[in-house]
Amino acid sequence: MKRNFTRRTISMAMAAMLAIAPVQAMAAATDMTGHWAEKTVTAWQEQGLIKGYADGTFKPNNSITRAEFVTIMNNALGFETAGDISFTDVKEDNWFYNAVATAAGAGYCSGYKDGSFKPNATITRAEAAVMIANALGLEANEAAVEGFTDMDAIPGWAMGSIGAVVEAGFMSGYPDASFGAKKSITRAEAVSSLNRAMADEEETETPAEGEDTTETPEAPAEG
Repeated sequence: MKRNFTRRTISMAMAAMLAIAPVQAMAAATDMTGHWAEKTVTAWQEQGLIKGYADGTFKPNNSITRAEFVTIMNNALGFETAGDISFTDVKEDNWFYNAVATAAGAGYCSGYKDGSFKPNATITRAEAAVMIANALGLEANEAAVEGFTDMDAIPGWAMGSIGAVVEAGFMSGYPDASFGAKKSITRAEAVSSLNRAMADEEETETPAEGEDTTETPEAPAEG
């Protein structure tokens, strides 16, 4: 079932995601003109809900890390109770320690088989879909991925979650009908997906997500 969230909650989430970037608030980004997410990103910037960089750009095609993404989810959904963690690469003096512990406590994400969390690795679209589906309590829907041309490349552990977020309208595919499960989710895609999931449907834009870009780094290993 879809859950509704207020603009204030979304503001907290976006501020958390972009807190580490130099700030360019309350101004439209110079690199958003003509971008598929221009309407959403520009509107949020004008309302002071998101921030860009000091040079006036938003860098919509840049990726975000797993640590940044769990910070978004915790703030957006109001998760506050930390769980026990023993990840080999998450230490108590890391800025993201509490965020990772809280994500683990909420039960919507886990680490890798080698005991790591890879907080600084870019988060893939598959991983983001799993976190969103888990956090919102969506029912797995493997059938909903059958229309993607790269369905065979979607990892089994993410198939039901990807189908769930696609069916719910929170994420979509690319113009070539692929989903790009192993691609890193971009800043624009993250904003757009959360906007669709947490804001009223009437206020969101729903174009096909993204466009292939050489700026997208290689996705981390599956986990």
